Amino acid sequence: MTSIAGYNISAAPCCGKTYRTLRYRSMNFSAWEYWTDGHTEGGLMPTGYGLRKCVCGAFFLRREMVDLVEVDKSELDHPSTVHPDDLPKAIAQARNDQVEMAARLEYWQHLNHSYRERYRAHRDAEEAANRANWALAHPDKRSLWQKWRRVPAPTYVRSSSSPNTHPPFEPTRVQQDNMRALLVLLNQDDKRKRHLEEIVELHRELGEFAEAAQALDEYQDIDRSTVSELLADLVKNRATAPVRFRL
Repeated sequence: MTSIAGYNISAAPCCGKTYRTLRYRSMNFSAWEYWTDGHTEGGLMPTGYGLRKCVCGAFFLRREMVDLVEVDKSELDHPSTVHPDDLPKAIAQARNDQVEMAARLEYWQHLNHSYRERYRAHRDAEEAANRANWALAHPDKRSLWQKWRRVPAPTYVRSSSSPNTHPPFEPTRVQQDNMRALLVLLNQDDKRKRHLEEIVELHRELGEFAEAAQALDEYQDIDRSTVSELLADLVKNRATAPVRFRL
């Protein structure tokens, strides 16, 4: 579980304004939904890349703050998270590459949210059809005596041959421009190795499958996981959409 051990009194790197920030005793990164672009839904930890906005109007990262003292209680404000509408401003005003990268990563996920809604609706409708077809093929033939004795009805089991599709993904020009600018940042020599998962996904969403496959080879050399296997399957099938999955 996620639990709190008090607060840090921390100074913002822009103007020195002090805020309270959480000190975690333990962290649980479980979530209801995981997506290939890094977005999670219903998680037990705050989402995002640590981007914050100061009262002076500057944008910074939580890890850039200077922790001054640990306390059990504090009446100071928390540093504000950045509203999606402010992300273009955060990108334009970024003090360094790290701030711009965090803002562009959050903007990438934010711009994919409208597709997530269509994806969920499509998958829900398809799964409802799968269940209806299964029910027709597996009618409840229990006798009244069996029902009275509460003998279980046939249990739905999703067939591996059942449709499992998603709606077309057509990124806008704004999305494409942000993804390409993000790739420039992530492909810097000191960052590429740490961000290969995102690099694979960005190339894939842009339909750049040769570049995605090249980054995937590097990624799988250092990480053989559920995510890397899923990305490999998506690249192989030339799929561009961000996809929901479970760990």
